[in-house]
Amino acid sequence: MRTPPGSSDPDQTRRDIQQTRAELGETVAALTAKTDVKTRARTKATTAIGGLRQRVTQASQSAKTKATQLARTMNQKASQRAKPVSQKAQHASAAVRDSAKAGAQNTGKAKSTLVSSARAATTKIGSSVRAKPAPVLAAAGTAATLAVMAYRRRLQK
Repeated sequence: MRTPPGSSDPDQTRRDIQQTRAELGETVAALTAKTDVKTRARTKATTAIGGLRQRVTQASQSAKTKATQLARTMNQKASQRAKPVSQKAQHASAAVRDSAKAGAQNTGKAKSTLVSSARAATTKIGSSVRAKPAPVLAAAGTAATLAVMAYRRRLQK
């Protein structure tokens, strides 16, 4: 190799050549990376998939939170509306028992009195349920709670 004019140190010239080769190698690598469309597309796809996964996870957590809140609300409303109906049913059952006892003592025909008292109680409870359909709401609340629980279990698997 010849040394450039004005340079008298061959070692310095070799070092300059090695540095120039290294810089040229870096430049070629940078140009190759820019022209490698396949790798660049994979990188963009990986980034997009990561962002999509993050959004799906956030949406899933948000849905779980809302479902839990809705289930709690439905449970509270159902239990509040079911209490009066339950109390009425208990009172009606007590009235049937008392009526059956009184009928059995008075007439000696406990079975027929009990049957007629049970029919009256059934009629009374039926009209009470029609007047306030809280058990239907309680059942709906329970069904909603069960649906949320099933959804959670499915997500945990």
